[in-house]
Amino acid sequence: MRLVVLIAGLATAFSLQAQDIKYCGQTQQTEALFQHFPQAREEAQLIKEEAKRLKEEYRVNQRGDEETLYVPVVFHIIHDGGPENISDEQVYSAMEILNRDMRRLNEDIEDVVPAFEDITADVNIEFRLAKRDPQGNCTKGINRVQSALTYEGNSAMKQLSYWPRDMYLNVWVCAEAGGAAGYTFLPQSVNNNPTTDGIVLLHDYTGDMGTSNVFRSRTLTHEVGHWIGLPHPWGGTNSPGLAINCQDDDGIDDTPNTEGWTSCILDGESCGSLDNVQNYMDYSYCTRMFTQDQKDEMRFWLQHFVSERDELITDDNHSDTGIFEEDVLCDADFTADKLVVCQGEEVQFFDQSFHDVISWEWDFGNFTVEGTDEELDKNPVVIFEEPGTYSVTLTVSNGFETIQEVKQNYLMVLPSGGLASPFQDGFESGLSDTDWFVWNEHDNVTWEETSVASFSGDRCLRIRNRNNNIEFSNDQLVSNTFDLTGAAYATISYKWAYVNLPVETDDRLRVSVSANCGDNWSLRDIHRGITDLPTADPQNAPFVPENSSEWAENMVTVDNPDFLGPNFRVMFDFEGRGGNHIYLDDINITVYDDANNITQYFNDFAFTLAPNPAKELTTLKYYLPVQSEVTIALHDMMGRRVQTISEGSAVQGEHVTEIQRQGLANGMYLVTMQIGEKVYTQRLMLQ
Repeated sequence: MRLVVLIAGLATAFSLQAQDIKYCGQTQQTEALFQHFPQAREEAQLIKEEAKRLKEEYRVNQRGDEETLYVPVVFHIIHDGGPENISDEQVYSAMEILNRDMRRLNEDIEDVVPAFEDITADVNIEFRLAKRDPQGNCTKGINRVQSALTYEGNSAMKQLSYWPRDMYLNVWVCAEAGGAAGYTFLPQSVNNNPTTDGIVLLHDYTGDMGTSNVFRSRTLTHEVGHWIGLPHPWGGTNSPGLAINCQDDDGIDDTPNTEGWTSCILDGESCGSLDNVQNYMDYSYCTRMFTQDQKDEMRFWLQHFVSERDELITDDNHSDTGIFEEDVLCDADFTADKLVVCQGEEVQFFDQSFHDVISWEWDFGNFTVEGTDEELDKNPVVIFEEPGTYSVTLTVSNGFETIQEVKQNYLMVLPSGGLASPFQDGFESGLSDTDWFVWNEHDNVTWEETSVASFSGDRCLRIRNRNNNIEFSNDQLVSNTFDLTGAAYATISYKWAYVNLPVETDDRLRVSVSANCGDNWSLRDIHRGITDLPTADPQNAPFVPENSSEWAENMVTVDNPDFLGPNFRVMFDFEGRGGNHIYLDDINITVYDDANNITQYFNDFAFTLAPNPAKELTTLKYYLPVQSEVTIALHDMMGRRVQTISEGSAVQGEHVTEIQRQGLANGMYLVTMQIGEKVYTQRLMLQ
């Protein structure tokens, strides 16, 4: 089955007043770089002075040289699963606009004011997405990395995915760029800092579609101008519109001296002559041209050895990066917008294959989606009606070749009401991989079972936070689902133990709930290292609570009707900020009715299977509180029904049902019990 998602295009009129306008961060980021590397400031000045002499020679000897210069490009999409994870198509639109502007092929070039018509320039530089990565493997020139550093947009973010600058122009797309629309560095500023070299762009200032728009679409053109040598037309600051700017200049002969513009007044004369307000390097947002001398400046720096710019345009590098290769079908891949969902929930899959794919076949185990319709078959939206763990296979073709990608156990579909109420977990049997899910994107220091301490019994959970070297690490302990349909309220109680190091830190333990299987979370309580998280005195040694006095307890009540449904989940989220170990024990989740009575709910443990594992026969036992329609079936781990055990009306009381092997292969299966509209599951091992 599939759902078709259609997105209608809307014609939108933009005005400066309607936009949340951001500008370039080149000068601020350069100053920050110089503060961090003081020697870079002096080096940049020396290179700039030497370049003056070399540029004069260039103008005499090479001006008018119309050889097209080609630059390989790689886009690194740094995202946290949000809108900043822009589509390939949005990247392609950014590249198309960049090359259009560089080659003076933009239709609005006809709107340049007459005074500057004769100096508009075809820069004759083109940019192409790489088809080979640094190891020579096939690529489409777009990398995707999931990280919270997308909200930083800094040098640490760049290190997540960086390709050698002597082979590629690195472009990082992210959610935050230091308050700017984008930024980069002039070639002379990063000569000895290669891993910072490249362009950072906000996702909503990239291209003219998706999260961006036409109004913001030329940010990359502006930043590329900086990257190959152009300053702002008013000089080396980020402060347009100041009278003092008339005392400075950009060093480009045919760009008039100007204060700089953030509005589009085409007859402006800020420094006594007509300003080139439509220049791509200004802030007017009605830009549409480079000048002839700007063209010379860019072509000079792109053929200069500083910051290895000249290595990019060589024939050898073009061969190594594959930018002139024919498109071939060389990689099949896909992603999904969710990897853990509840039954009946929509999941969208995204084809990441390349190049020139024209047909898709998706195999989800118990159903397929296939065809050649790009709207329907490339990125299908599907619904999984049966709980279980699903492997997914994508087969793609370009009409001549076919390749396939298989991802085993890729998607987990949770049952509605997967856990019983009242629920009690002291972790005496360990950390169940069906009751709880642990999410940690940084390292192996996360929630784990331990016997070194406990509030009750012999075991609890712990994060060895003192051993965590990741700043602002985030570790989530997320429950399976509870069915709270018809409940009046629920309580969540838990115990924890934690101490600060001798220096107080602001570690945080958050408790959140979700009504929609984890798609959205609502914070219910937070304990901080500077307030109530510590349960004992600070210590430098790794913390182990010695007795119950070094533990604390809390209870959260959920009584909002919006949360009292079939896909309720609980999350304990710990954010480490350099403190000591933390322990968690005795999590109790209890559901009450309107009379404040504890309410019992079915779940996958409301019936028993014995023996389990089984060889030929296992016995299923359950108690039915009221007469109901009951269907019991056996499914494989792909979610396919392989045996119907019983089906029909069942009376109130205890029931015993035998499950025969009937020639099934060894392995793990799911026993599903549907009572009315609710489905409960339990794993059965046949061996």
